[in-house]
Amino acid sequence: MKKVFGKNKGNKIGAPVGSAEYGKFIREAYMDTVSEAVVLSDDLHESLSRYDEIVDSISKLKSEKDIIEHSIMTLMKENEIAYVKNRKITWKKSVRTSLDTKSLKEEEPEIYKKYSKISSSRMFKIK
Repeated sequence: MKKVFGKNKGNKIGAPVGSAEYGKFIREAYMDTVSEAVVLSDDLHESLSRYDEIVDSISKLKSEKDIIEHSIMTLMKENEIAYVKNRKITWKKSVRTSLDTKSLKEEEPEIYKKYSKISSSRMFKIK
């Protein structure tokens, strides 16, 4: 394992930590990985506890939001537009065409290979 890391020693890009710009910078700056583990400061334990509380709150709020949406959808039925006082609610049909990449790969592997794009990202998870 690598050395212990403490608090972030500064923001080198000028964007506030937590902003979309800072998130983009971090993701691009640390796109390459090493498989070594690092031990972070125990000072982060409080932040992780708060993170867990926030995740739990978001989950509960999303569930409550979904219940409200589903109730309104049930009342709207096939209608695209509804009004409640000064609020306009829309539930419109959207159609999109997508490519069946599995079939294309099986039936036309050369075309699949020619037009395939490879992208990479890093998944951030806290357990």
